[in-house]
Amino acid sequence: MSWLKSFMREKTVGRSLRLLAPKDRRKLGLVVAIQIFLSGLDLFGVALIGVVSALAITGVSGQVTGNRVGAVLEFMHLDSYTFETQVAILGATAGVTLIGRTLLSIFFIRKSLFFLAHKAAIISGDLTSRVLAQPILQMQKRTSQETLYALTGGVSTLILGILGTTVMLASDLSLVLVMAVGLLIVDPGTAIGSFIYFTLIAFLLYRLSSTRVRKLNEAIVETSISGNEQIIEVLTNYRESIVRNRRAYYARKFAKNRLDLSKFSAENSFIPNISKYVLESSVVIGALLLSATQFVTQDARHAVATLAIFLTAGTRVAPATLRIQQGFLKIKGASGSVDLTLNLAKEVEGFSIAVDTDPALALGNHEDFSAAISFTDVSFAYPESKVQILSQATFKISPGEFVAFVGSSGAGKSTLVDLLLGVLLPDNGKITISGKLPSNAIEGSPGAIAYVPQDVAIAIGTVRENIALGFPEEFATDERINNALKIAHLESFVLSLENKADTQVGERGTKLSGGQRQRLGIARAMFTNPKLLVLDEATSSLDAETEASVSAAIQSLRGGTTILMIAHRLATVRSADQVIYIDRGQILAKGSFTEVRAAVPDFDRQANLLGL
Repeated sequence: MSWLKSFMREKTVGRSLRLLAPKDRRKLGLVVAIQIFLSGLDLFGVALIGVVSALAITGVSGQVTGNRVGAVLEFMHLDSYTFETQVAILGATAGVTLIGRTLLSIFFIRKSLFFLAHKAAIISGDLTSRVLAQPILQMQKRTSQETLYALTGGVSTLILGILGTTVMLASDLSLVLVMAVGLLIVDPGTAIGSFIYFTLIAFLLYRLSSTRVRKLNEAIVETSISGNEQIIEVLTNYRESIVRNRRAYYARKFAKNRLDLSKFSAENSFIPNISKYVLESSVVIGALLLSATQFVTQDARHAVATLAIFLTAGTRVAPATLRIQQGFLKIKGASGSVDLTLNLAKEVEGFSIAVDTDPALALGNHEDFSAAISFTDVSFAYPESKVQILSQATFKISPGEFVAFVGSSGAGKSTLVDLLLGVLLPDNGKITISGKLPSNAIEGSPGAIAYVPQDVAIAIGTVRENIALGFPEEFATDERINNALKIAHLESFVLSLENKADTQVGERGTKLSGGQRQRLGIARAMFTNPKLLVLDEATSSLDAETEASVSAAIQSLRGGTTILMIAHRLATVRSADQVIYIDRGQILAKGSFTEVRAAVPDFDRQANLLGL
């Protein structure tokens, strides 16, 4: 039985149970205990059927009832009633008991499944919160589709598919065991033989099917994720697929993926049917063997009563045995599709659940926040890489300054910004914003820091929803939206739309131009009236005229807002209070635009080429 203990404890059920809170595990245990108790009703109903059969034989033949039948009649105070009344009462009681047990089982299983479905939703939310608390490098170890499956379908399979099946297994296992005990009392030899017969068949079916089912479920998950990634890939690179004339290739590749998935799914759906038909045939064969044995070895009264009990028990035990075998197969198969979720849950155990702050705090004046920035001997290298992306960077930025980071591509500018925003953690050195670590500054003063990436992510929704992304809709007032649009020089365009700020922008902003998407990102950043604005090539997609007007708007924030800008267009940084030149992870110069030109020949040559 070591394989069963390992199966229950290590592979699936035990690890799934650990995702539930202790009180939830106790509630689940109570449901299992009730199901075990209800199995006693099955035994009682089957016993009554046996009594009715024995009573019918004695009544027809005019024989005296046996000691066991007489004891039952006396216990139920039926010994003084007529034969017909006894049979009627016993038959009705048996029917009510068996049907009642079935209805109660359905009720408790339904309650437990709804309970588990609710817990699955809570666990998904909990895991999502912990995943979002991870460092970005940890998150990037998985593809977005793997993370999506682990947080959605994986959790549902884990809680409903595995724990829900376990609850039903407990009900059926207890039924089989209780019946086995009862049948042992009636006829030990026949009971032991029947138990070995059905257990052996179920065990062999499980052993023959389990490995294949697990592999099939693993293949289904992998193929589904791969297919999703293929669709995302071609939709994301649709223009390239047209120019390269590769749309037919993508369609053919996806069709093959779906064909593979259909084969795996069909085989996975078919396997339980093998067990069904094998067990049905086994019941027929078992009934014939039992009948022959009883009538050869026992008198008619005893044979009919025993046969009635065993056949009635068989109508309860055989379906339960089938459900048990298929339940174990389902759990075994599910264990091949929940590894992503279980591994993810283990990875995020040490991360705390993020505490939501009052949105109103992020839209205030941020008076307690000082946009003073300090880097002291900061170094950073990506894991499994010996090359330092940033080496002993040291500088200070005063509140209200406009600071530009310049340098060639790959110099370490974007990594420096990620370190500043707390997205990455330095290997050495110290970074502070407003005298605090970046993560503490962001949590303590929500909305005081804003960031505009080079590639602005646009969500499906309206202009208003994209500007107020992450905030409840009641905070996206016209005044706040219009103020943000003015700074981003997007107000006139939005006013020209039929539904103004409530116009849909399309998936990933397909209804907007590249420059409009960039400006929408700037408007989003300005929605919270930040004291520190970080722009990573945020004006790179704008035409010269729009860039000039947006830059002028950003410049107007100087003094009240600290502005940090990564830029390749040197014209946009000429007026910066401080220019910091980075090359191969090292700060080569810092000072005014003129001072950095004098200190770095490459920078001076670039400026001359641009006529600056």
